[in-house]
Amino acid sequence: MATLCEGCGTINKNQVFCTNCGQVVSSDLEEIYNPSNLDESENEQSKTAIPSTSTTRLIPEPGKLVDLISISSYAYKENFKSFLVLSLINGIPVLIIGIVLRTILETDLISLANFQSYNDSQLSENLMSDLKSIPVWKLLSVFIFILIGLVANLISVMAIIVGAAQFANSEKVSPIVCLNYTLSKLGRLILLSLFLIGLLIIPFLLSLMLIGIPILLYLFVRWYFALPSMVLDNTGITRSIQMSWDLVDKRWWVTFGTGLVIVILMTIPTYLLNLLSANLNSDFLLLLIDVCVTTLVSPFQAIATALYFLSLKKFPKGNSVQT
Repeated sequence: MATLCEGCGTINKNQVFCTNCGQVVSSDLEEIYNPSNLDESENEQSKTAIPSTSTTRLIPEPGKLVDLISISSYAYKENFKSFLVLSLINGIPVLIIGIVLRTILETDLISLANFQSYNDSQLSENLMSDLKSIPVWKLLSVFIFILIGLVANLISVMAIIVGAAQFANSEKVSPIVCLNYTLSKLGRLILLSLFLIGLLIIPFLLSLMLIGIPILLYLFVRWYFALPSMVLDNTGITRSIQMSWDLVDKRWWVTFGTGLVIVILMTIPTYLLNLLSANLNSDFLLLLIDVCVTTLVSPFQAIATALYFLSLKKFPKGNSVQT
């Protein structure tokens, strides 16, 4: 069974968004997210929030970095509350986990903080000694909380990516719809993440000796869109990895350059934060400020990732304009 896209007529099988034009094609999503189901005020907001324009104009061609940044910023601004709610799915647990970990390891962190006074010969010995002195239940608790934080981050980022796809389709970004679709694929997303980690573990170990850095970067960029592919195209693990690999084919440098610029833009607020908070002596205030800044900034990266992913699909290789 397949669904016919009302926008372009393409037949889509097991897809949330049309593989050709990006329009919502899932009947389940249309039922939940249908303008007729919104109240009058929400309908008016939906009509005025995003100007009347074609889907193509909301998806810049690969390589048009200024357009990508501009449209990503516009998408974030026009749907700020929705994206902020999705970002808080990660921000709130991170804040709680940070407080809990500091409480659990309070006495142990005191001795660990003295490592900067050790010379190279003492560092390894003192590190192992202090780690062995930490109770097993504390280490296990830290491990569990770290896993919770990673899962929360995965849910938040993927939900924002779904929201960015809604924006590209000139739809109102709905946090409930984005979260529901992400949670429905959470199991597969976790398996895909573990599978990608397994594929990258050897290049990562080689990168510690420097010779593996080019390999790690190359593979990371080629597989970067596997997760967005799974959540937007409803693909399986192997198909998601293959689709990401094919999309980046012959556009590796453009993709790498685009990602590098986005990462640099993301680090600017963090760098300024470190300068402003250098004189603060409160660990809690430092943690709170860091979480707040990350929560406000991180949606931009996810939005840009989603729009760039859609642009790779919208403009097949060889037809994109690289500037």
